[in-house]
Amino acid sequence: MGVDLWWYLEVNELARQTPWLHDVFAAYALWGGLVVLAGMLVAGYLVGRRRDRSVSVVSAVVCAGVGTVVALLVNQDLVSPAVGRARPCQVLAHVEVLLSCAHDYSFPSDHCVLAGAFVAGLAFLGVRWAVPAAGVALMLAFSRVYTGVHYPSDAAAGLVMGAVIGVVVVVVLRPTVGRLASRMAGTRLYPLVASRPSTTPRCAPVAH
Repeated sequence: MGVDLWWYLEVNELARQTPWLHDVFAAYALWGGLVVLAGMLVAGYLVGRRRDRSVSVVSAVVCAGVGTVVALLVNQDLVSPAVGRARPCQVLAHVEVLLSCAHDYSFPSDHCVLAGAFVAGLAFLGVRWAVPAAGVALMLAFSRVYTGVHYPSDAAAGLVMGAVIGVVVVVVLRPTVGRLASRMAGTRLYPLVASRPSTTPRCAPVAH
């Protein structure tokens, strides 16, 4: 028995012995964790608009959102089909399964890929965002195993892959998005990127 399977069975036994937690973990694994992370990203955007460096913060948030979508598409269209790993709830008999056992592949976990990308994006907003986001993501990863629909390696790989893709997307896109946001800050669209319009003076024409 491999370590991955052993961990899965140990967590599954814990789930079997804690039926009073089933509803909580099922809801958290299915949508709760991702809703919390998405809410944190929205909160980061709203708070960031009120800062002096609002354009930088808003551009990071926008790129983080794009990064989560890119990470999910890469997983669903490239990585997961290439690996083709069946879910444990499809191949193991007599295990506790708290969610519907989907028919897509198990490795990496889509939920954890999204969570990893969210955490990576929130890390660009600072430690006070990154640390609680990491805690939410780790609990989500555990809940995907607890509910019986993923192996531990599915969850861990999803977090890592999502975080890597999220960082790459933010680093690549942020300069371009930042320039666009800076232009918007001086127009009537400024509420999208700042709490007040930009007061940066335009360069006066040179007299001849």
